[in-house]
Amino acid sequence: MQKKQLWAILLLVFALAACTGGKKAASSLYEKSSKSPEEISKIFNKFDRLKLQLAGHFSNRQQLLEENSAEPPQEFVVVPIFQYDRPGEFWVYLELFSPDMKESPLDQRIEQYVQIDRDSFRQEVYYLKEPEKYINAWKKSKFPKLDIRKDLIKNPACDLTIIHQEHKKGSFKTLMPDEVTCEMLTSTTAARYVDLMYETTDKGYTMWFTFYDKSKQKLKATEGPGLSFLRLNPGDEGYIKVGKN
Repeated sequence: MQKKQLWAILLLVFALAACTGGKKAASSLYEKSSKSPEEISKIFNKFDRLKLQLAGHFSNRQQLLEENSAEPPQEFVVVPIFQYDRPGEFWVYLELFSPDMKESPLDQRIEQYVQIDRDSFRQEVYYLKEPEKYINAWKKSKFPKLDIRKDLIKNPACDLTIIHQEHKKGSFKTLMPDEVTCEMLTSTTAARYVDLMYETTDKGYTMWFTFYDKSKQKLKATEGPGLSFLRLNPGDEGYIKVGKN
């Protein structure tokens, strides 16, 4: 084979590789949000660290294995949704589900986190007017189009203040509201109002719930050390292989 012919073939191969091999499938929002505790611990800006702690895949699997708990197995995924976040804000989509029923989420919501000052932040809760449009949206490479004004219902009574814990560096905790105000607009049970407190660390969330009826009479409260939802990373049992399930 002549050298000119060989070079022509090689150029053709490279051209085909550039056209086909270069079109690698984009990572899902879920995969992009999977940061290990070790990666998160290297971030020293408090808001940036909080943002990484909030996003990911979390499960109470480990707590149920270690304790004789009556709590049901649950998991939730939190992914960032807007690319145009201003420096002092952070928007996420949250989806809560039972491990074997990912296609039928128990809760869906949008949350905005706003920086108040160096050590404190505000969480704002929004409900989706048409939540069925966004089921498993965390599996996509880009979140479906969303208009904040048209597609969301803000629930200001559920806003929470989050502070950095100076006695426990690298962790954050919500402050308990002065009054019971957070109404669960999508509730189908006797529980109509809820007080939520939670702590985040590089490893996951710890949560405490207090539920109230429509008259704001206490129904049930989380006891003891709280509900533990640990971060799942690639290789962990339960971590989801997006596109392969």
